[in-house]
Amino acid sequence: MLEPLGRSQVLSYLSRLSSEYMFTLVSFEKPADLADDNAVTSLRAECEQYGIDWRPQTYHHRPRMLATAWDLLTLLWQTCRFSFGKEVRLVHCRSYIPAITAWLCGKLTRKPFIFDMRALWPDEMVTAGRLRRESLTYRVLMWVERRLLRQAARVVSLTQAGVDYLLEVYPELSPTKFEVITTCVDVERFHVPAKQSPGTRVADRSPFMVGTMGTLLSGWFYLDAFFAFFLAVKRLRSDAIVSIVTRDDHESVLEAAREAGICPEQVDIRAASSKEMPDLLAKMDVGVMFFAPKPGSAPTRLGEFLAAGVPVVGNTGIGDLGRLIESYDVGVVVNDVRDRAALAEAAREMLGGYDDMLASGACRYAAEDYFSVDKGAEKYLRLYQSLVTKGGTLDRTEKSS
Repeated sequence: MLEPLGRSQVLSYLSRLSSEYMFTLVSFEKPADLADDNAVTSLRAECEQYGIDWRPQTYHHRPRMLATAWDLLTLLWQTCRFSFGKEVRLVHCRSYIPAITAWLCGKLTRKPFIFDMRALWPDEMVTAGRLRRESLTYRVLMWVERRLLRQAARVVSLTQAGVDYLLEVYPELSPTKFEVITTCVDVERFHVPAKQSPGTRVADRSPFMVGTMGTLLSGWFYLDAFFAFFLAVKRLRSDAIVSIVTRDDHESVLEAAREAGICPEQVDIRAASSKEMPDLLAKMDVGVMFFAPKPGSAPTRLGEFLAAGVPVVGNTGIGDLGRLIESYDVGVVVNDVRDRAALAEAAREMLGGYDDMLASGACRYAAEDYFSVDKGAEKYLRLYQSLVTKGGTLDRTEKSS
């Protein structure tokens, strides 16, 4: 919760739902974030404002298997503790590890749980090169995934592509078990600057900032393709520069830029808090999202770029990303980011259609129409109501997530 993603993808929903439900929120925080007393105090005050009982735990990263096992046991204890000790009616689990604890705890408490998948974790670990498909760990994870999908009261997927994939892999599941709720953004936090407003022209914009944000070194983001696209833009616009907002190791990112033939002086890289993010995105001219194929994923940065009026470039195979870009006409889709000719064509297409995209106001419209957190909260509200309403009356219910 102390990172920008936690605020945008959890607290933004809970604050809107807190008038109808009471929440116990269990989160795992990195030690460095917990050491920031001001940030912790501020977040705790924000949670108290909405009646959210926030119970932060320390996240352990290494050694990987032991750390995960310890955190799993901690979360299992917390889930059972709150489920037995309070009138909890529903457990909402964000990702696989919380869902495992709710599944195990539910065998004793009989409390239903929502499996909010966020991604297809086992397959994405293979895609990122962290697991081998023939390994025992992968087979165990797939066994667990099947059990979670079967036992969950409802499954939330970020994308329709993810639902289609799961129904193909697990044909015994019913389509009615799934809800599609994409990664939403608090659109009102973002503003469309003058340079992104309808009527401005690409020729008048200088320097031309090609940007991205978020995690870049996980193995899922194609950083080399991002830099190759930038160089394609720079051949058309000599004033182009790179803008990166990330909490990853900056020197590692800059070294990748050097290897791509980009001078560090052309790269503006920085970390940012969630409060700083809207202003930094508003300075960008193009947002780039090149990822390894992940049908169950929906990059949060897509909605945030669009909320700031920034046209985007993305590749196919990332959930509904390509379909959304094309249907809302907010950017360019690349089929093969390893094809330098395709990246060069994408750069030409982006610059050629840039003025029309801004004139239409399509980016901000797409953010409000599809990615608004208000609409996402409404979907969660209907989902909660369908699971906890008793006798036709909406109960005030505690939720542990």
